[in-house]
Amino acid sequence: MMNNEAKKHHEYIKAKGQFTLACNPVIFSHEEIALLEKYGYWFEALTKGALLPFSAEQEQFIEVAQMRKKPETLYEKLWFRYIKRKEIELKKGAILYTPPMLEDDTFYNREMAKALRNDMWRLTKENHRQ
Repeated sequence: MMNNEAKKHHEYIKAKGQFTLACNPVIFSHEEIALLEKYGYWFEALTKGALLPFSAEQEQFIEVAQMRKKPETLYEKLWFRYIKRKEIELKKGAILYTPPMLEDDTFYNREMAKALRNDMWRLTKENHRQ
């Protein structure tokens, strides 16, 4: 039989519904996304104190979320990665998803390749005359 606090947690998860990820899900597997969508609001409520922990595992989860312990369980690691990904995206912004432009390459561009090919062709012709 569920205690009162466990019942409150269960009802909270049910009432909140599907969690919306606040970062690009590209680094998460389909299974991880499903777990975040199912338990994300619950994880958030635990870490912000909206729900009180009723087990040792939940207390440890909160300590991990507050960066006082290293993540060990699947849920701890997943929430840790989610929070860190959000932080990275806030700091770096859209640059994370901008593909590099080949025209911006000043080290070796198309014109340099053409010039090198022409020089090699010219030198080959000059050095291999009969």
